[in-house]
Amino acid sequence: MSIRNRILLFAVLVTLLPSLGLGWVYFQQSEKTLLENTQQELKSTVSHVERELALWLKGRLYEIRVFSSSYLLSDELAEYYRSPPMEAESAEENKPDPVADMSSYLALVRKQYQLYQRLLVFDNEGALIAQDPADGQPVALPGDWLKQASARQRVIGDFQVDEASQDPVLLLGVPVSSGNDGALGILGAEVHTRSLIQMMQTALMAGEKEGSAEQLFLVDADGSVLLSTASGREFVPGSRLDLAKLSQVPGQLSAYVRDDGEPMVGTLTKVAGYPWFVLMEKRRAALFADIERMRNFTLLAVLGLVSVIGLLAYWLAWGIISPLRELTEAAGRVAEDDLEVQIPVRRKDELGLASWVFNDMVVQLQQSRERLELLTTIDCLTQLPNRKAIMEKFAAMLARYRRHGRAFSILLIDIDHFKKINDQHGHLAGDEVLRHVAAVLDEQVRQVDMMGRYGGEEFIALLDETTKKTALGVAERMCSAIAMSHVSYQGKLLKVTVSIGVAEIGGPEETQEQLIDRADKAMYMAKQRGRNRAVMAGEEPINSNIVPYPNRS
Repeated sequence: MSIRNRILLFAVLVTLLPSLGLGWVYFQQSEKTLLENTQQELKSTVSHVERELALWLKGRLYEIRVFSSSYLLSDELAEYYRSPPMEAESAEENKPDPVADMSSYLALVRKQYQLYQRLLVFDNEGALIAQDPADGQPVALPGDWLKQASARQRVIGDFQVDEASQDPVLLLGVPVSSGNDGALGILGAEVHTRSLIQMMQTALMAGEKEGSAEQLFLVDADGSVLLSTASGREFVPGSRLDLAKLSQVPGQLSAYVRDDGEPMVGTLTKVAGYPWFVLMEKRRAALFADIERMRNFTLLAVLGLVSVIGLLAYWLAWGIISPLRELTEAAGRVAEDDLEVQIPVRRKDELGLASWVFNDMVVQLQQSRERLELLTTIDCLTQLPNRKAIMEKFAAMLARYRRHGRAFSILLIDIDHFKKINDQHGHLAGDEVLRHVAAVLDEQVRQVDMMGRYGGEEFIALLDETTKKTALGVAERMCSAIAMSHVSYQGKLLKVTVSIGVAEIGGPEETQEQLIDRADKAMYMAKQRGRNRAVMAGEEPINSNIVPYPNRS
């Protein structure tokens, strides 16, 4: 992974990990707090509805007991048991009818209390005796009415839906008795539950927040909906809810999924003394809507922050990688022996300093190479180009001659009686003589020419674009300059002369060795003719019987 990608990854992780970590902790805590507040709210509302429902039932049962305590009702019931029912066609007009009298009493009561949809009288067997109004759907006491009447002195029937109004009604009943005859029957009443629904809606609205989608239900132990504030929804009396999970922890907030797939949270509380439960539920989506909006906003903010940090990191990484890339490329060029590279210094930080140091290092490498090249091409004693440098220049001049036809000449120079100088005055004196001769010879050539040490006491001069006639004049001038000078060594003046062989390039086919050989033979002839002179290559030797290349010192 590149440094830039590492910087980007680090910037993104540094931004994401704390943001997501703190966000997760915040939303977990917020969700926990919201659930606790919702549980408190739902529990409070459910408890309030449960209390109001119990008070409402207590009030209705009290009223029905008042109605049942009327001597008119008890006397007519007692009379009903003493006299069997009469046939309508055989009944005497002046004979009292207990059923009709009970119906009249019921009509009188219902007229004063509009809350009761229908009043009914049942005998001790649970059979319906009288009712007002007489029409309407059949009504029967619940199967355990006798047990309820014996234990609690009241009967709680089932919720029914009135066919006319489509409103739910509840059957309530209390025993009718007299001091002499004992239990005579049951006075029942179908009570409109519209007030109960209104009470539930009022309780719901008191704690409901806009969009919270809270609903209240009154259900039985089987989960059948008895009453509901969910008007306009599928929950109507007779529908069922799954209370299995809610009933596991009564009074506590539970999360569940309805049959229609909607996630919900709810609280279930039993109505004390009655076979019912109050359920309050809320849509989970609506409950967590604010948190989800905040979470989405936070995610967008984090993504935006990551994008900004990523761009800044990319910009910073580019500011670091670009100079490093220049340094890397420049180092590669230096490794390939290119010492002309220079990096522009655009910054004043550590990278700028590194660029400046690199440039300085390259300059020092160039200088070191030049010094090294100088050491490899300069004779350390005479400070003239050595044989290597001379031969490279010689090869270049020969190539140019073959390409452009520009003639050149060479001078091969040898110090006369140099061995004798070493033998008589020592090698240090010989070194001084070499330095002196080199300095004098170098003064006699042009800048375009090259004077160098060929080896031992021999020197060679390359004269650019010079014919042999001109080269001979240069050689004679050199001989005169050397002969007229002297070398001072330890208080002694040493006289020195040189012998020079002159040769001009003889044609494109001639090689370096051949040209040097001709100049060497000419120098040999100069020594043969008495030294301290210059001889042109090609001249006949004085004594042709002399063997070439003797000891010329």
